[in-house]
Amino acid sequence: MTTVQQLAGHLISRSEYASFMYNDQRLQVYYTDSGALDTNAPVVAMLHGSGPGSAGSSSFTVNRSSLLDAGFRVICIDFPGWGRSDPVVCTDDRSALNATALDAVLDAARVESPVHLLGASMGAHSAVAFALMRPQRTAKLLLVAGGTGGRSSFHPHLPDGVRAMLDFYSAPSAPNMQTFLRTVFHDPAVATDDLVNATLKAALARPEHLSNFSTSLALQPKQFGDVSARLPDITSAVLVVWGSDDRFVPLDIGLQVAMRIPRADLYVMGRTGHVPHLERADEFNRLAAQFFSASASASQ
Repeated sequence: MTTVQQLAGHLISRSEYASFMYNDQRLQVYYTDSGALDTNAPVVAMLHGSGPGSAGSSSFTVNRSSLLDAGFRVICIDFPGWGRSDPVVCTDDRSALNATALDAVLDAARVESPVHLLGASMGAHSAVAFALMRPQRTAKLLLVAGGTGGRSSFHPHLPDGVRAMLDFYSAPSAPNMQTFLRTVFHDPAVATDDLVNATLKAALARPEHLSNFSTSLALQPKQFGDVSARLPDITSAVLVVWGSDDRFVPLDIGLQVAMRIPRADLYVMGRTGHVPHLERADEFNRLAAQFFSASASASQ
């Protein structure tokens, strides 16, 4: 079923489903497709993270409009196991699963030209997986706080943000959600009661997603494989954006990603946590629009 909503005089937003096969199971994947009626507009696919309650367009509510205003067509996908997409137990590399889902969405949306990818955390891992799997379909990549499963040289143990996230998945509750959200932002005060309650409501709306994520981890602890050795194969222009105080994926991982990808630049936001696109939205939005709008020759 397709839902069409008028956003502005020349903008529309469509809500649709795509499908693909995974381990003999047909998965339905929800996505929104927004932007100009001109089908030749450049496409940005926005890829969300793995936090409980995350979903496509809701994860980028303060970012999407700036790209629409800049003339881009914006596609936001709910990855399998999140939001309105089908539940799944992932026993393989989740980045590859997500990349396959994105490929199906682009087919369903009849996107023929290479697409820009904006991925945050798990979404950044998925963007890298897609660029390696479908290089001919990939334009530029903007990787936010993710991109590989490599290890930090300075934080050998599981980061406290990841521990807080896993605690919620295994025991969903308001206190665990509050603890999780306080690790997401540089300023824990951002995790207000309203934000905690809204995110908790979104997470509990699909309890099967929560239990399946925990089951997936039990069956395959390394949900996101280490593709560090393959990063030099990415030929696209890449912008890596990181928060200096990221408690999920330490900053030195961002340095590793930027150093290994031949055409990558690194942009670090001080006094910022795991979601610089939310904490520093105005700055991030200007950066994203400028990066995606720059000509190919200017970004080389």
